[in-house]
Amino acid sequence: MITAMEDNRITVRELDYVVGREAELASFEQFMNRKLRDTGIQPQILHIHGTGGTGKSTFLRQCVLMAQHAGLRAALLDSRDFVHTEQGILEALIRHLRAGMQTEENLPSGALSWPLLSEQLPSNGERLILAFDTFEEMKDMEAWMRDRLLPWLPAGVLVLLAGRYPLQGAWLHSPAWRERLQQIELQPLNRQACSRYFQLCGITGERDIERLWRQTRGHALSMSLAAASHAHHPGPLQQEGMSWFDEVVYLWLQEVPDEDLRRHIEAASVLRVFNQEMLSFIMDEQIPSGLFDRLISLSYVRKSDRGWQLHDLMRETTEARLRERQPSLHKKLRERAASYYAEAILQSSLRSSTGWEVGELFRFAGNKIARALTSEQSGPRYYWETVTESSLPEALAYLEWRKHNHEPITGIEIDPETGTEYQIHYSAEEVRYNSSMVDVEAIFALDPSGIKLLRDQQGEAAAMAVTVPFHQGTISWLREHPLVSPFLSTLSDEEIAKLATPADHPSGWFMLSYDFKELLNPAVRTEGVYLIYSFMCRGGIVVTSPFPNDITKKVYPAFGFVPVPGAEHTHYDRKTLTPTYILDTRGDNLRSFIDQHFHNAGLQWNRPPSKQTPAPPSQPAAQSKLLKQLTKRELEVVKLVAAGLSNAETAQQLYVSEATVKKHLIAIFAKLGITRRIQLVSMIQGLPGFISDEP
Repeated sequence: MITAMEDNRITVRELDYVVGREAELASFEQFMNRKLRDTGIQPQILHIHGTGGTGKSTFLRQCVLMAQHAGLRAALLDSRDFVHTEQGILEALIRHLRAGMQTEENLPSGALSWPLLSEQLPSNGERLILAFDTFEEMKDMEAWMRDRLLPWLPAGVLVLLAGRYPLQGAWLHSPAWRERLQQIELQPLNRQACSRYFQLCGITGERDIERLWRQTRGHALSMSLAAASHAHHPGPLQQEGMSWFDEVVYLWLQEVPDEDLRRHIEAASVLRVFNQEMLSFIMDEQIPSGLFDRLISLSYVRKSDRGWQLHDLMRETTEARLRERQPSLHKKLRERAASYYAEAILQSSLRSSTGWEVGELFRFAGNKIARALTSEQSGPRYYWETVTESSLPEALAYLEWRKHNHEPITGIEIDPETGTEYQIHYSAEEVRYNSSMVDVEAIFALDPSGIKLLRDQQGEAAAMAVTVPFHQGTISWLREHPLVSPFLSTLSDEEIAKLATPADHPSGWFMLSYDFKELLNPAVRTEGVYLIYSFMCRGGIVVTSPFPNDITKKVYPAFGFVPVPGAEHTHYDRKTLTPTYILDTRGDNLRSFIDQHFHNAGLQWNRPPSKQTPAPPSQPAAQSKLLKQLTKRELEVVKLVAAGLSNAETAQQLYVSEATVKKHLIAIFAKLGITRRIQLVSMIQGLPGFISDEP
């Protein structure tokens, strides 16, 4: 039987552009070629499912052509092309199975349709593929097909179904159906498949392909629309003006008939993951369980480890539309989402568990470089594992491997929201520097918790992180380390004594080395960034001194780290002045850290005052406390800094060296429990005798 589709050269040519479905097509080929005697134990139904635009219809057409080229009869029906009644389905089947029928004819109705259909079905070992597209729209006839039509079909008939949702309910409750049913979910295409597709479409620039891959997330329809847009508007791709997003959103929103549910989808698009409580918080209304159940039943909503999430492309495009059309509402939702994660950070009793919350706070606070360096792409999973006695040789082997493998690294990462590009470049020497001062055995003897290996799904080491804690068991060793000693030398004996806490309660951490076999692998790098996040809000200090290059100079200040005055050194190569950075989230500094990120993003954090929080002291009381802590010279430095003078200008006014001013500031910050000039200005603002440059 030659169908119209088989004879349509355009359709056949379009299938030449199908990429990245080799594994799924291999499953169909196995399904198609199974022996008839295996019918009792092999599936008779292959169900393809996936969210709108993942290429289900194209995949179905490809399967039908494969069957026809293998000499099998095949018929493809779209549920939208016939009436959803028993008679309507029977007539549609008869028409498609009658080879060469080109015109309408009157078909017998009722019971007579069954024998007429039977005449078209295979016998004597013949094979037949019946394919139904858009099966999700046949809910009204699903039970009839399962209970009447499919059991009635002869053994030689194989049924292909394609719909947005996996088959559930009675299909899975029955052991007999379970053994006859195979389901395949069409996932987004990987980068390699996307690259092949765009090259087939005439897009060959590596940067253009990378940007399109990130924008479309491997979603088949989005790839097609993006390539078409590029064909109409050739030249360098721009982040703005991707009108093809609207068509994708329109397709998905067809599943949502009422405006109330659409409003909740828009709110959910602001969040990477959500649950009923979180969504109620950011919308500032209680969401009924029934409505939430409807939301999470949509084909583009998936369950995740932390709750539920919209399909990445659906989330991004819906949020972009919301930002453009209702900017005030969008800002309000982002403010409340940021507040939700800020509160989670403050309320966490185990601060090591807040890495995810810090990452989400950065996302809402508009931290462009943090968004560029972390990936939301689904892919292989990695996990950090603390080194033990048994895995210590593996950590040593990793270091030995690095000694002989330090090729230069060059790449570009892009903030998905703004399109801002960041160049990542490490020379071969800079790669070597990253782990050149790591003594794994010595650190393991001090505190094994400081050494971690990042493992892939096969258990192979993909990265190693060395973060040495500050406590009484490590301080002496750290004072001798060339990267740490410059920082510790800026502290007084009293301040160092405060760092010498019990080993089970570290006062802080020194990030000594974060080394990756593939730094440009987004999934691997993301795990490293989130490990850094996990230390940042534990209520201690986090210190690091990476070799200074363009990317490190941007990353640490963006994360909230500040240079430590007087802690510069040249210990990497004996010539390059290397800064030391610190982030201090002890005590009230954690709140200040969060406040600063809200301020940078132009967001308001309307946190209700805690009943347990004592009222702030009056200005005279605060002034008295300040005067008692600071020396006369330190007060003079504070006044000049509050007036907006730089360190050099302050030194000139006081007739001292700039290094002396830095020493005074270090002592002032330590006494007041702060790390930044802006915190100092805020603390003394309004006190009699001080001048503030803040409005």
